[in-house]
Amino acid sequence: MADDSQNIIVEALPPATDYITYLTILEYTLTKADLPLLHKLLQDTTLTVNIGWDLVHLLVPLLPASKECLEDVARLGNPREVILKVAELLGKTGRSLWGEEDEKEDSDSDSNEPVSKKEKTEGPVTSDDTVQKERHKSSYRSVIEFQALLHMITIVYPRIKTKRPSRFLITIFEAILPAYARVTSSALSTIAVLTVIEKLRQAAKPPLPARVISSFVEPDYPEQSPAPDPECQEGVVAPEEAVLHMRLLRSFITHVIEVYFESLPTVDDGPGLAWTERYQEKQYPKRVMQFHETMLSRFMPLPTERGKAGRGYKLNDLNNRDLMAKKLINGALEGVKIPWKDVVWVAKHSADEFFLTHGSNNSPIMQSTSKDFPLSRRGMLYILGAELALKVICNNLGRPAMVLGFHFDSVRCFLDQDLAAIGTEPLIVLDTILLLGHARLKDNSEYAARFTDQEFFQYLQKMSLLSANAPSSSIRYNAHLMATAILHAYPSKQARFDFIQDTFEHCPFENLLVCTVGWLKEEILAAIAIENVAKNETKGIEEAMEKHHLSGETEAVFTFASPKTLKSLGLYLFTIDTPGEHPGGYMGQIPFYMTTLNLYYLLWVSPVLRERLQVPAFDKLCDIQGRFVEPLKAICQALLDAPSQSGIRTDHEIAEIQLLETTVDMVLAAVKKVQSGGDSTEDMQRQS
Repeated sequence: MADDSQNIIVEALPPATDYITYLTILEYTLTKADLPLLHKLLQDTTLTVNIGWDLVHLLVPLLPASKECLEDVARLGNPREVILKVAELLGKTGRSLWGEEDEKEDSDSDSNEPVSKKEKTEGPVTSDDTVQKERHKSSYRSVIEFQALLHMITIVYPRIKTKRPSRFLITIFEAILPAYARVTSSALSTIAVLTVIEKLRQAAKPPLPARVISSFVEPDYPEQSPAPDPECQEGVVAPEEAVLHMRLLRSFITHVIEVYFESLPTVDDGPGLAWTERYQEKQYPKRVMQFHETMLSRFMPLPTERGKAGRGYKLNDLNNRDLMAKKLINGALEGVKIPWKDVVWVAKHSADEFFLTHGSNNSPIMQSTSKDFPLSRRGMLYILGAELALKVICNNLGRPAMVLGFHFDSVRCFLDQDLAAIGTEPLIVLDTILLLGHARLKDNSEYAARFTDQEFFQYLQKMSLLSANAPSSSIRYNAHLMATAILHAYPSKQARFDFIQDTFEHCPFENLLVCTVGWLKEEILAAIAIENVAKNETKGIEEAMEKHHLSGETEAVFTFASPKTLKSLGLYLFTIDTPGEHPGGYMGQIPFYMTTLNLYYLLWVSPVLRERLQVPAFDKLCDIQGRFVEPLKAICQALLDAPSQSGIRTDHEIAEIQLLETTVDMVLAAVKKVQSGGDSTEDMQRQS
C-alpha cells in the first residue's frame, strides 16, 4: 500500500489535478502493472463518471488484463457517454485485418510500456510464415477486443433510463455489424453477438417482483450492482418502446445471420454450408460415386478414440458451421421470436415490394422490423433455407409449415434482375435458392402446372443462366439439374419447344448450348415413347418417362417427334461458327460439336427416329454431312497443326481434338452403312 500511495496515478488523483489532466497522466503512464490499482480507484463512482468514457480507449489495448477495469467503467461510468465511446471503438475493431489501419497496440502481451509509447518495432516482414503468425495475432486481439466491448454493452445499455432508449440501440447495432463482419471468422465473435442479443432481449422485460426469503444466505461472490444513470429520467419511457425494442432486435439478428452465412469460407469451390449438395446426397444416395467422400460425411463430427466405442465425437470446422447456424436460427425464431409467416413473406417478395410497405402500419411484416433499422432480406432467406436444411439434412424438427410453393418468387426476387449478372450473387444465396427449389421438385405436376408461359420462360432462363455462369461447379451442376427438371415438367409442349429454340438462337454460352442439345434429345426420345403408347405399344414406357422426369401428355408427339423439329432447329444445331482468324477459337466449341454429333448419330441409327423425323430428306436438303460433319475433320487437322494461342498445346487439348476426329470418322462410317444398308440397325444401335 505504501508503494501504491507513491504511484503517480494515486498522487495525481483529483482534486490534486483536474479530470482532464488526470486522463493525460494516465495516457502517458498507465501500464499493465497499474491495472489492479486502477481497478480499486475506479470503485469511486464520482471518478468513474467523470473519466470512464475517455478511459475506454486506453484500456482496450491492454486486454485481457484490463477486463475488470472495463467492467468498472461499464458499471459505474456515465452510461450515455460510455456507450457512445464503445460504439466509436467498435468502428475501429478489426480494421488492421483488412489493411485499413495499423495496429496501435504492441503485439507483445507482456509489455509494461505506457499505451501512448507503444509502437511496432519489427522490421519489414519477408517470410510468409511470419505474415501468417502476425495476422493470427492481430485476428486474436481483434476478437478479444470485440468480445470485451460487447460485454460492456450488456452492462451499459440496461442502465440507460430515458424516454427513448431505442435511439441508443440503433447506434449500437450500426456499430456492431461492421465490426462483426471483420472478425466473424471466429466462432467466439458470433457467440458474443448472440450473448448481446439475449441480454438485450432480457433487458426489455419488466423486472420480476422482489422475493421475500425466510433466511439470508451469504452469496459465494460479492454482488456488484451497476450505478444508477446520473441523467436518469424515471417514469417517462414511451409506451411503444418495448415493441420497438423487440423489432430492432429482430432486424439486428437478421443482419447478423446475413453477415455470418456470407462470410463462411468455401468448401472446395462450393458454398460454405453446401446445403444443396448435401441435400442431393441425402435424397438420392444412388447418384453418389462409390468410394467417393461425400459432403455429408465431411460435415459429420469425427469420432475420437473414445468415440469409436460410441462415447465421444470431435467436432470439425464444417460441423461447427452447422452448429453455429443452428444457434443463430434458434436465436431468431425462438429467442427474439421472428414470426414464421414474416420469414415466408420476405422470401417471396421483391426488394421494391419490401421497401414499399416497410415501416408502414399496413406492412405485413411490421412485427419483425422497424422503420429506422430495416431487417435483412437475405438474412430472412437464410433463415428459411437453414430451417429446411436442419430438417431434411440434419434430421432436426423444422417449422410445422414449410411452404415452398413460392420458389419461382424467390428466384425472381433474389437473383439479379440483370441477366448478365446472374451467378455473381453470394454463393450462399445461390445455394439457398437451389435448396428450396430441389425440395419443391418433389411434386413435379403441381409445381409445373401453376406457371404461365411467361413465368416459365423467366424461371427457366434464370436457372439455365445460373447453370452456365456460376463460379462454383457444384452450383452449376445443381442449377442444371433444376433447369432440366423444370423444363421437362412443364405441361405445355409448345412452350418447351420455344424455349429450346430461343436458347439455340440467342444463347452465347457454349456450356448451356451443350445442355440444350441434351434437353432436345430427351424430349425427342420421350415423344417417341409417348407415340408408342398411342399405338398401344406400352412396354417400357413407364421406365422411359421416369428416367426423363417428363409429363405424360400425348400431344408432345406433334412437336418433338415430327419433321418440324429438325426443320426448325437443324440450322442452329448442325452449323459451324467461325471463331476468328486463329483456329484455336474452335477449341471452346468442341463439347458442342461432340454433343451434336452424338444426336446426329442417334437420328441416323434409330429407324424410328429416322422415319418419324424424316432424317434422310432433311440431311440431303441441308447437306448436313457436307456443311457440318466433314468440315469438322478439317478443323481437327488445323487445330493439331496450329499452335495454341498460348504457344503449346497441352495433352488434354490434343486428346480432345483426337477424340473429336475419331467421332467424326465413326459417324460418317455409320451414316454411310445405313444409307447403303450394309449393317443392321440393331448392330449399329449396339455400337452407339
